[in-house]
Amino acid sequence: MNSYQSKISFKDDYPLRHPANVMKLDRLGSFHQTRLSFSRQLIEELISNNWKTKIIKWNINSIGTGNAVIKISSKERIYSLVVFCHQINDDERSDRVIAEKWDMTFSLFLGMPSKEELDEMSKNLKIQELGRHLPKQLTLSRANKSVRVFNSVLNNLSEGKQPDKKMINNIGYLVRTTAVYGNGKFGIADYLPETNDNPLNKPFQAEMLTVYLIRYFSIELVNYLAKEKGKDKSITLSNEISKHVGVGNATGLGMAPFLINHQKLIHKWIQARETAISRVLSIKKLSTYNQTKIFNLIERAYLYTTQWNVDDVIQFKRINVLRKELKDISNNKSLNGLLNNDYPLQNVYLHFINKISIETQEILNSIFIEPFPELLDDLTNEMGTDEQNTVTIGYNVNELIKIIKDKYSWALKIDIKNPDENFYFWYTSQAKLEPRLGTTQIDHGKEKQLPFDIPQQVQNALKILTKLPDDMTGAEAMILHPEIRNIIKRVIINENFPFSEIQNNLVGKKVRPIDLLRCKLSFFGATKYDPKSNLWTRITLFQGAPLPHQLQEENATEWLFPYLVNA
Repeated sequence: MNSYQSKISFKDDYPLRHPANVMKLDRLGSFHQTRLSFSRQLIEELISNNWKTKIIKWNINSIGTGNAVIKISSKERIYSLVVFCHQINDDERSDRVIAEKWDMTFSLFLGMPSKEELDEMSKNLKIQELGRHLPKQLTLSRANKSVRVFNSVLNNLSEGKQPDKKMINNIGYLVRTTAVYGNGKFGIADYLPETNDNPLNKPFQAEMLTVYLIRYFSIELVNYLAKEKGKDKSITLSNEISKHVGVGNATGLGMAPFLINHQKLIHKWIQARETAISRVLSIKKLSTYNQTKIFNLIERAYLYTTQWNVDDVIQFKRINVLRKELKDISNNKSLNGLLNNDYPLQNVYLHFINKISIETQEILNSIFIEPFPELLDDLTNEMGTDEQNTVTIGYNVNELIKIIKDKYSWALKIDIKNPDENFYFWYTSQAKLEPRLGTTQIDHGKEKQLPFDIPQQVQNALKILTKLPDDMTGAEAMILHPEIRNIIKRVIINENFPFSEIQNNLVGKKVRPIDLLRCKLSFFGATKYDPKSNLWTRITLFQGAPLPHQLQEENATEWLFPYLVNA
């Protein structure tokens, strides 16, 4: 057993992959949605506890401005999405977080708001971060219309026609969020003032519920405006197209440092995913039903890739390889035999692993996990953690040196004197308090860089530690040399949480921040990654997910790889 596995409690026969294999940017940047993704967890919760959605207030006029309140409730809890729609000029509509005007602003509210609370939010939601927000507000969000799609759909529906499927698929949404804030940002609730068994206390469930209801609202809005415009000629968006409509999102560098700053949490996410993979690879026999399901999922993944269109050259090439490899796997004559033998998924994995790209390897992992929700229930309850600013320093200098040489050997191999390994620096912008990436030889401000130069810190700490007495405590070393406190803390966390450190130089010339974004977005359940540079991407959330009136339909939980027929 590898030393890292002794720190992880699991009962599966197939070993977890080693962090040195998993925690590389090229693999993290190839992750896809799984049943563990937070949007998938939300839909499972809405279905299993029979949540109901109802529009309580609709004060929207014929040009699409006004406000609305959407109630969503189970037997035990009530939340509401408070919506304000505004009229803005086309040149005021932007993906950028620094925008100051939006078509729509939202807040997920605990319970139902009173008239006084709605009046208060009407003044503050439209100015977002600059507003004064109420303790019952759980999230703060804003969105813009995808003008080309929204207006086209509206015009078609008002004339009694369904919109062009190809256009719907190519864009994938009617509105696009530019931020969904939670966890106490800008004065909203910093935690749910209820018991720990509240489903929204799991990671990002409040944010996911907000996005799910925004999606529902966007469809109701375009149907309503089409009716207002076309009167008796108008029709509503078909169930098939509505289900394929998600919510767009533009995500940039603001999300990237999350994976670096939340070591324990990221370990929990990755460990849950790796454990799920281990469990399905340990299945000894597959029923004929599940064999067929695996076949169908591979074929559906292939069809999904045929509708995954991007302009980015690198991702375009990766999709083409992915498409070809999925088709080759699907057509491989040995696949049926491999699935029919003992340890079928393990057989498939080992048969193809060295013949396919990392992108294909990771989409296969999503496929393998999909048919077995019963193996994942306990894992979804283990994906949160209490982050603390302090760690127990129960190590002496000699032990710290051994940990660094063992767990951070990858960092010790990097030539930190090479300018290419110090090409970038991360900093926080003064204007929006958002992370940014500077170029060392061009931009000013390196002295204010964020501590993301992990290899540089590791090598500096090792140099200092080797000059100290072996039996000196870690605490004494950190007091004597405060400049190594940050990295020693990281090292100790990684010793106990092995999936907590990305094993690449995050300030090197070859770093692709888009990989950090994609990793985190895969845990949100994003689809159709559409990189616009190495620094930001557009994605779609809840594409293919059941709408509120479809939650109790058969197979409502199965919406991996959304595909629109004849698009």
